Amino acid sequence: MNIRRVRLAGLGVLLAVSVTVAGGCGGADPGSEVLESPSSAPLGPWNTLVKALPDASTGSFRFTVRGGGQPMSGVLDAAKHSYRFDVSEREPSLGFTLTMNFLVVEKQSWIKIKFTDAEGLTGLPKLPNKWMLIDPDKIKDKDDAPLEYADETDPGEAGAILRAIVEVEQTGAGQFAGTTDLTRQGDAEIVDAATLKALGAKAKSVPFEATVDGQGRLTRAVVRIPAAGQAEAAEYEVIYSDFGTAPSPSAPAADQQQKATEAAYEMVND
Repeated sequence: MNIRRVRLAGLGVLLAVSVTVAGGCGGADPGSEVLESPSSAPLGPWNTLVKALPDASTGSFRFTVRGGGQPMSGVLDAAKHSYRFDVSEREPSLGFTLTMNFLVVEKQSWIKIKFTDAEGLTGLPKLPNKWMLIDPDKIKDKDDAPLEYADETDPGEAGAILRAIVEVEQTGAGQFAGTTDLTRQGDAEIVDAATLKALGAKAKSVPFEATVDGQGRLTRAVVRIPAAGQAEAAEYEVIYSDFGTAPSPSAPAADQQQKATEAAYEMVND
């Protein structure tokens, strides 16, 4: 399963089970695709950027993804077959925020679910504060839930940007700029299908920038997506940092975990 394919489940089912205000009324895999360098892209910069992508030897690092189908942040350590990431979404009409924390180590996964700014609301499910161990047999759509480590190395799908470069030049020390072809994004969800269609031919040459550190590691990639159809201009940004110093995700201690509750499965399966 691809980390970027995880969606934030739960808000729909929460509203369906009559969340109300007390005393009142109720009311988000191209990275593995190996491509040849495009003929129009200078070989040097293209190779530098593709080689800068994290791989199994990178060790632990933090990642942040802004924009796209589901903004998220976390830590990944491919060498130890583990990652953790957090996703949040605010329910605008009732004002609370749902946050889901996912933890995967080898062939096991855990989840935490919490609500903030939920004072005065009733109807929210009661959930423990501990990590909840997920039983894969109780997950309906296994493509939408992180159940085991599956060779993930590039959680922000920066490879979908860099492998689809159309033109690129080095603009400074470790600085690159050019254009990329979003029609080759695969399942990365840099833009959704409707926006991609609205972009039309523009999707084949969208501006991007990238930064590589002194050790040849990608630290940032950003795509600047123009307005199209009903969609406003936007950015998709991937940041990688703290290489080798980010705490490697590990299984929770026995007293910090329990089996997932039925309420948790209801939300994940929404």
